[in-house]
Amino acid sequence: MKKCYVFCHGFGFDKNFWKNLSPYFFEKKCIYLDLGYFEEKVEPCLNGTDTKFIGIGHSLGLLKLLQLNINFEYLIGINSFVNFLGNDQELQTIRKNDLQVLKDNFIVSPDTTLKNFHRRCGMPYEIKNINKQIALNDLNLLFTKFDVSHKTPLLVIGSSDDVIVPKKIIYDNFESYSNVSLQIIDGGKHGLGFFKADSIYEKIMSFVNDTN
Repeated sequence: MKKCYVFCHGFGFDKNFWKNLSPYFFEKKCIYLDLGYFEEKVEPCLNGTDTKFIGIGHSLGLLKLLQLNINFEYLIGINSFVNFLGNDQELQTIRKNDLQVLKDNFIVSPDTTLKNFHRRCGMPYEIKNINKQIALNDLNLLFTKFDVSHKTPLLVIGSSDDVIVPKKIIYDNFESYSNVSLQIIDGGKHGLGFFKADSIYEKIMSFVNDTN
């Protein structure tokens, strides 16, 4: 059975987020989704009865993959979450307030807000023409909790210094699920896959091969 790796970037980025990781997959069949923040949104048709789909999502990208009508064999979340606000009540209150401020600031000044967001992510990123409505829709999605209690094997890789999705949120979100493996990498901020491409590739391959 053929393998197809489906990549989805997170909020505020585009498919160029994967430019440092994609060379490691040059001999493999890959599809790079683009959520349409800076250009026309394209949702390629993902089908094939003889294809084993492996989803790799950065941050919000994991939720976007979970929304697709695809039976993934494996899922990998990088700096990811299924409940951005967290399950812990105190944590949830703080993060909900922070998220509302981000949303309010984005409505007033999307370019400046996104530049500040990228700075907090630790990511050097070019801001183009922003599709404000798509971005706002996805900011609203961050107030929603998703379920990953299905049986799909899921690897979640976090950063020790990520201030957007700190390891506290990752453990809060995932440690109760039996189908989820958690790993925390030193450094990388909210840009794993961009800054730590070699290490991320090795962890993805190890996870996919070990669970075969």
